[in-house]
Amino acid sequence: MMTFHVASVCAATLRSATVITSNTVRLSDLFADLEPGEDRVIGPAPAPGASIHVGGGQLIAIADQFGVDWIDQSPSALATITRAGRLLDKEFFVEFVRRSLSDGGTDPLSVDLVDFHPLMVAPDDPKPVTMSDVSWDQRSGRFSATIYRTHPTGDVTQDSFMLTGTVHAAQRVLVFARALSADTVLSSSDVRVDDAYVGRLSDGVMTNAGGIEGMTLMHNVVAGQPVLDRDLHRSVVMHKGNPILIAFTVPGIHLAATGRALEDGGDGQYVHALNVGSGMIVTGRVTSASEIQVDSRSTAVPSNSNALRLLTASARPNTRAESSFR
Repeated sequence: MMTFHVASVCAATLRSATVITSNTVRLSDLFADLEPGEDRVIGPAPAPGASIHVGGGQLIAIADQFGVDWIDQSPSALATITRAGRLLDKEFFVEFVRRSLSDGGTDPLSVDLVDFHPLMVAPDDPKPVTMSDVSWDQRSGRFSATIYRTHPTGDVTQDSFMLTGTVHAAQRVLVFARALSADTVLSSSDVRVDDAYVGRLSDGVMTNAGGIEGMTLMHNVVAGQPVLDRDLHRSVVMHKGNPILIAFTVPGIHLAATGRALEDGGDGQYVHALNVGSGMIVTGRVTSASEIQVDSRSTAVPSNSNALRLLTASARPNTRAESSFR
């Protein structure tokens, strides 16, 4: 009687549910309170995230095979062993593609996957998948690659799949700073530079904010939209050769001189003009059809005889306007 009592106290007990992280199943995953030295590997573990169910008959056979004294042996007993797993979802694959294609660089990539398969992998696997057969057309953004499990399960339907989508590299792009309506005359404050634009771009993207001064929108735009040359047009208000007023203003001083436009210009655009009195060529911003405002930081340069001759020739059809101006 005493011997039976000691054996009952020391006998193993069944674990009805166990979560493991190893790729093998041990005897201790089925039975608790084993005798020292009894534990050992008894078979392969299920795939990460999967479970196996061990029925009473199999449990009895395992206990007999390994000499386990098991309390309450019963054919109706059941033990479930689940292997822990980590789900690789769409967010994981987006970041995986981004890291793989940037090759350690800092330039951001925009990744949009249209086909992917969530994978369950071991939670402690530092490199659960690899990527090969990469095809990336950087102009169109079309991308495809084959994803492989680093540790195959043996199931060909789960160990690899094709990943497809679009990937765009970041670019430095001039974009609209806010929503604007058609026929808006633009200034530099209406745009900004996006140093990491990752959207798809077409030809004709503008990169110089100063180049949009005085240009007019041909249609409505939204904030963050790239500025394209086909979105804009410039209405010429000042014509080459026309007589103009050259204004120069600094705090406390306002000067004006008679001049001639050396090139066509739209409202807000910077143009060259000849100061008729001094013979110097200046640069100014068009403020009306007949006036420019000289930038105080600009430097006047001497004109030469060729420049004057060309200016005179281009101005001859406008003698009436010149007389009226004077």
